[in-house]
Amino acid sequence: MSAPASTYRILVIDDTPSIHEDFKKILTPDAGPQDRSALVDSLASTIFGHASPAEPAPIRFSLDSAMQGEEGLAHVINAVAQERPYAVAFVDMRMPPGWDGLETISHLWVTDPRLQIVICTAYSDHSWSAISERIGPSDNLLILKKPFDHIEVLQLAHSLSRKWQLARDNTEHLRRLDNLVSERTCQRDESERRFTEAFNASPLAQAILDVERARFLDVNATFERQFGVSRCSLETLSPQVICPELDQAGWTALADRLRSGQPVDEHPFTSKDAQGKARHMRCSARVVAIGERLCAIVVIRDVTEQLAIEQQLRQSQKLEALGQLTAGIAHDFNNLLTVIHSYTSEVLADGSDPQTQKMLEPVLSAATRATSLVRQLLIFGRKEIVRPQALELCAVFNGMRSLLRRLIGSHIDIEWDIPDYLPLVAGDPTSIEQIIFNLAVNARDAMPNGGRILIEVALCEIDAQTAAGRSEAKPGRYVRVQVSDTGTGIPPEILPRIFEPFFTTKEPGKGTGLGLATVYSVVKQHGGWIEVRSLPGTGSTFAFYHPVLVAADDPLRSTTPGPVACAPNPLAPRHVLLVEDEPSIRKMLGTLLERRHIKYTAAPDGLAALSLWGNGDASFDLLITDIVMPNGVDGLRLARILREYNSRLGVIIMTGNSDALADPQNLEMPGEPPNVLFKPFSLNQLMAAIAETRIHTAG
Repeated sequence: MSAPASTYRILVIDDTPSIHEDFKKILTPDAGPQDRSALVDSLASTIFGHASPAEPAPIRFSLDSAMQGEEGLAHVINAVAQERPYAVAFVDMRMPPGWDGLETISHLWVTDPRLQIVICTAYSDHSWSAISERIGPSDNLLILKKPFDHIEVLQLAHSLSRKWQLARDNTEHLRRLDNLVSERTCQRDESERRFTEAFNASPLAQAILDVERARFLDVNATFERQFGVSRCSLETLSPQVICPELDQAGWTALADRLRSGQPVDEHPFTSKDAQGKARHMRCSARVVAIGERLCAIVVIRDVTEQLAIEQQLRQSQKLEALGQLTAGIAHDFNNLLTVIHSYTSEVLADGSDPQTQKMLEPVLSAATRATSLVRQLLIFGRKEIVRPQALELCAVFNGMRSLLRRLIGSHIDIEWDIPDYLPLVAGDPTSIEQIIFNLAVNARDAMPNGGRILIEVALCEIDAQTAAGRSEAKPGRYVRVQVSDTGTGIPPEILPRIFEPFFTTKEPGKGTGLGLATVYSVVKQHGGWIEVRSLPGTGSTFAFYHPVLVAADDPLRSTTPGPVACAPNPLAPRHVLLVEDEPSIRKMLGTLLERRHIKYTAAPDGLAALSLWGNGDASFDLLITDIVMPNGVDGLRLARILREYNSRLGVIIMTGNSDALADPQNLEMPGEPPNVLFKPFSLNQLMAAIAETRIHTAG
């Protein structure tokens, strides 16, 4: 199938009417376009010696005429305006009285430079050099001698039309290519602009590194600020400048890794910031080709604060684990001390011979001191029951000034900076005083030759950003208490361990290593945290943060109900149900009850006690039970169940370190609140608790 016909516009400018008729007969005869195309192809085959392409696209011509150059120019102007330009113009050389052919051509090319022109002339008074001199060199110009052959005219029309079309198509193609290049250039420029903006706006230090030369080609603004360098000095900026610890062997290994196409991820190194302080860094890099250069995009993160927070978190977790361990140890010690304390008190109460009493009194004194030590262990493990109340810390601190003054000694000055008013906090006053005493004693021991202790109290607000940089902090309002000294300070290698239990820098026999551990745990129990700043030779500052009461007008309930204030009743209970899983304590309590002629039945756990109660063989009027017991029924649950059967049943709860008493609701049960007896307890405390509980049930 033949291609669709193409129609080309032809303009003939000649002052001879017969010439126009000749062109009309040649270019627009009655014969169809296929015949004209075949004629031209036959002529081309004859001239050039090759066959024409199969089924060539037929060509048609649209012919316009002009008698003078000015009229021809008007045709060309109008055709260009209509975007239907002429492909070829046949222009006569002589057209009196107006423009001649050369002047006409000059005007035509001003309007349409791509117009193909054939000069038709019967004279040889214009040489090609003269023509070129007048209108300039051009490959769009041919000369046709008159009289011309019809086939020659037809061939010229075909060839020049094709040439014009190809030139036009080529120009359009170049225009599209130019547009595409411009679009791609704009996209590239926009991409480079976005990259540059992101590169410079990044909060992370970024750089472009020439891997082969080991030189930085560009750095962003964060990089400049972080390392105190300038883009002006990039030629001398090498990886070793940023990381002085990086030797040539280390850099070679990193460069070889990048050359092989492998990424560098989170490579650790230390550097110094613009102020000369050591910082911990992590470097990541990816290789890229920039032109013929092998480069790397480098991203550097400052992880100094992150590592510090992680260290704080690890230390906190470590202390938490140690707290659980010490609490467990303290629980067992409490059981042992209860036995020692009770049996010793019983023997001493019997009025034994003076020699025996003289030997047992140090035992009782040692058990008392051990009880204090166990209490510190429980405080560290946060198992000691805290009894918070609404406190005004100014009053607490003012009340302990004179005692602290006597405790520290006259060789050390104590200064207080306390405001007239502070918001209320929830706290145990004894525990708060213990914090100050422990910190002050530590400060005193760090200043054997005298010095100064400054205690500062102030209200502060911790926002979310500040809290994010401290592993244990939470946003909110706090009372900050700082205890500073001018002592020897704490070496940095020891600083992370100072809150560990039994860790001490004092001489053997000079300390238990529980003072700061107790401080840490008391602060945590009150919902705060503690920080320390110290350097050898510059003293130390301990600052703890105590949360302010959100609703200060709500009276705080005690975490454990105290005994009812009443006179002891000498009447003994008729029958005691004694429940204790520790055999030594169960035997000790049974012995004490027997010696006072108090009937009892013992059970090793809650299930056994329920079985005894259910048998109905005995009528119990007092329950003495430990809290933590095996087999799924603890002391509190047991008391609630038995109170359902007898709301007047007396209940004494024994505990050493149970978390259950931290919530007052756990003590709620039918009847009167239970009496709480903390291990280790003395014989007198046990008998007082029994007497007080009997009054509850007998009233």
